[in-house]
Amino acid sequence: MFKLLLVAGGGFVSNFAIQIAAGVLIVRMVNGPGTRWLARKRLSGAIKTLSAVSFSLLLTFFIQIAIWAGIFRALHQFDDMETAVYHSAVNFATLGYGDIVMQAPWRILGPLEAICGNLTLGIAVGVLVSALRVIQGTER
Repeated sequence: MFKLLLVAGGGFVSNFAIQIAAGVLIVRMVNGPGTRWLARKRLSGAIKTLSAVSFSLLLTFFIQIAIWAGIFRALHQFDDMETAVYHSAVNFATLGYGDIVMQAPWRILGPLEAICGNLTLGIAVGVLVSALRVIQGTER
């Protein structure tokens, strides 16, 4: 049980560290004087800014999915990385197909990854809202 909590905690901490660090960097980038001017100057600037923010957030999601997949592979739950990434992406997105299930006691990591995915999605929404506020000129 202790090993399970340690593994789950490591997954959570690494995922949140990545998402929070990326969120802070993205918000700082969007709040930069050059970016702020570009985003407000034209519609194309706003589109470019939001596209860059969205792409950056998607990249952090892919990294987090890969981390969980690596954990699953390290626990010898999957024979290949492709299956581990698929299972991780399904968990992270909270789809929960159930077509692939890990062995006990590790299968509890699936729902825990889903919780992590929901929480990191919440952080990402906050980053997007912050970027939109900069574009609208309501955030300083």
